[in-house]
Amino acid sequence: MKNFAKRIVAIFAILAVASTTFAGCNKKEETSAPMQYPFEVGAAADNGLSLNSPDADLDAEDPVEAPTEAEPVTEVVTEVEEVTEADGQPATEYVPVTEADGQEATDAQGAVVTEAVKVTNIVTSIVTKPVEKPTEPAYVSKEDGRYAMWLDISKDENFFFENEMITASFKIKENIPDGDYKVRIVPDLSDVAGVAIYPEKTIDGTIRVNNGKIEAIDVSKETGMVFYGDNIACKQGDTIDFNINIKNNSGLVAFCIWFYFDSNAMDFIEAYPSGEFESIAKNTEIGGGKKK
Repeated sequence: MKNFAKRIVAIFAILAVASTTFAGCNKKEETSAPMQYPFEVGAAADNGLSLNSPDADLDAEDPVEAPTEAEPVTEVVTEVEEVTEADGQPATEYVPVTEADGQEATDAQGAVVTEAVKVTNIVTSIVTKPVEKPTEPAYVSKEDGRYAMWLDISKDENFFFENEMITASFKIKENIPDGDYKVRIVPDLSDVAGVAIYPEKTIDGTIRVNNGKIEAIDVSKETGMVFYGDNIACKQGDTIDFNINIKNNSGLVAFCIWFYFDSNAMDFIEAYPSGEFESIAKNTEIGGGKKK
């Protein structure tokens, strides 16, 4: 099944409607229908899911260190050097002029003809040539995901909670580049009537690693339901708590909230209910995988 999250919300909705109908017909009787339904959670790939994101290379390996620098190359170099006098002028000497046949040339009187030539020396040396350091491999992101699921229709009414609701802990890796790393949020929601709820806005969070301060996401002027992540400034090696937040909650009994992160930049540690939602969430489960 390629739409696992929507299937979850659909089941939530069916349970909610069934519970409401049963309670309406049997107000004086206790129901044995499941009021709080814990789902099995695991890798979404086990359910035939895949994630096709244009911004991530899902097959990328973790970043690696640059290749070991090669050994320097040693060569024997032979050069011809000109000899100079003490005053810096080229030293010269007179040598016989030779004919085309290799015989020494003579003048009319039979004397050997000479000419002045520069004095040179043959110098042999051992030269070690430096090797250029290999270029470090470019950083490649790798998107991974987790989902949080919750259902509670035991009271046959919606739950209202605000601000932080799920906290995810991450360990920032040591060898990653400075910069901003997005945490993407995808919520699927249902109310007690079994109606799918769509937030007016979903704002992804950002984890800024060793790249200065970052302003918090401002939702003060939002009037509709908003899901939004934290903006966090940290450094390589830090352990951080990233919150998923809600504003203007119109009432929920169930959700499946996905959050995606760069697993080449950070390791997921755990996630748990927080804020006002913590006391409400009795059957929240955290699982791994990807959603299309």
